Amino acid sequence: MRRALLFIPMALLLSWGCFKKGTVATPSAPPAPAATPASAPPAVTPTLAPAPAPLESAPLPKTITAPSNLDLCEMNFQLGNYRQAAKACDASLRNNAKSAKVDQALFYLGLSHALVSDSSRDLHQTELAFKRLISEFPKSPYRRQAEYILGLQVQIDKLRSDVKEQEERMKKLSDELQVLKQIDLERKPSQPPQ
Repeated sequence: MRRALLFIPMALLLSWGCFKKGTVATPSAPPAPAATPASAPPAVTPTLAPAPAPLESAPLPKTITAPSNLDLCEMNFQLGNYRQAAKACDASLRNNAKSAKVDQALFYLGLSHALVSDSSRDLHQTELAFKRLISEFPKSPYRRQAEYILGLQVQIDKLRSDVKEQEERMKKLSDELQVLKQIDLERKPSQPPQ
């Protein structure tokens, strides 16, 4: 069925004149006389466009600048090197306190402190960076994300305190159960061996 559907457009194309053989006239040559059935049509030579000029290489910059501390912070963050990212963000904030990207540096600093997977994780520093971002840059595009992360941190802290409270209650109940078992053992008269 598919072959039949593909054959129909090809048949239409062929019927529209693909089999007509005629001569092609070039603008500079007069039309060729009608060809006799025994001879082949004259060859047409296409005109070629001139080859494009070779490209010249761009001049190399005379000075190569080192990436900024904020660039290093962002690169390290993207690579998952959160400790190095936090150090670069701190340096960026110290050296470029008037930069237009201080809010970005604060955001990366907060995230970097939160995402470090070893003992240097500092959620207090995360909170300080995000709170500073929110207070100093209320129109920053990073503000909503910082508020959201701080909200999550509040929920996590509440859950931790709930878990700790539950563990304390369980320990207290376990201790009371042990006391009740001891009282029960003392009340039962000893049975003689059989």
